[in-house]
Amino acid sequence: MRGMDLDAFAGWLERYFAAWASNDPNEVTALFAEDAVYSYGPFSEEAQGREEIVRRWVQGGAQPGLRMKFEPLAAAGERGIAHFEVSFEEGQGRVQMDGILVCDFDEQGRCTYHREWYHLREPGL
Repeated sequence: MRGMDLDAFAGWLERYFAAWASNDPNEVTALFAEDAVYSYGPFSEEAQGREEIVRRWVQGGAQPGLRMKFEPLAAAGERGIAHFEVSFEEGQGRVQMDGILVCDFDEQGRCTYHREWYHLREPGL
């Protein structure tokens, strides 16, 4: 692979959000390099390595009523940037997330560094 272009990044995002919906550990594993780092935002502890990423990803199970959409905004070199919106049922209502992903990739198209920033609207707030 010669860097990330918009089409390749859109394909990775399709697999990323499909893995979110399925919560299948094999689908999640295929997205990340072995030594990848997953940052959940500036104030949360990063997941270090694919094994920890997969473990943390699948531990809560798939969210009921999951709806999502995304838009790749830019891709060049080893980096892709996307906007996403996700919502799901939790407790007495719907949780909504709106955020940005910034992902770096290796030569095989696997994510090596994943950063996300999002705003969360929880039911009743």
